[in-house]
Amino acid sequence: MRSSRLLVAMVVSVAGLLGASAAQTSAAAAYGFSAPTIPTFTSLLSFDEANGAYPGQTSLVQATDGNFYGTTGSGGATNYGTVFSVTSSGVLTTLYSFCAQANCADGSYPSCSARR
Repeated sequence: MRSSRLLVAMVVSVAGLLGASAAQTSAAAAYGFSAPTIPTFTSLLSFDEANGAYPGQTSLVQATDGNFYGTTGSGGATNYGTVFSVTSSGVLTTLYSFCAQANCADGSYPSCSARR
């Protein structure tokens, strides 16, 4: 079955692995594959709105701990977006859900990528 998701963000890890996020709907996914061979995509995780939605609006960044970090444009505990980390084996950790403070003083709907 062919996926209808659009590849919208990609990052190269220090180990030569490529990470990518794809989205067409809120049910987006993160993928990993090795380079420089012909890529074989493996789904690492799926976002289901409870853990975030629309991660493909921004790119991933790999930190020195080897994990990838990014944001989702919506979803999460408050449905206003998240900051997350994901391991190369697909273990997702939600680090923060936006609009957790009164009147969304901490922001909402992030549209920028994580920075190192």
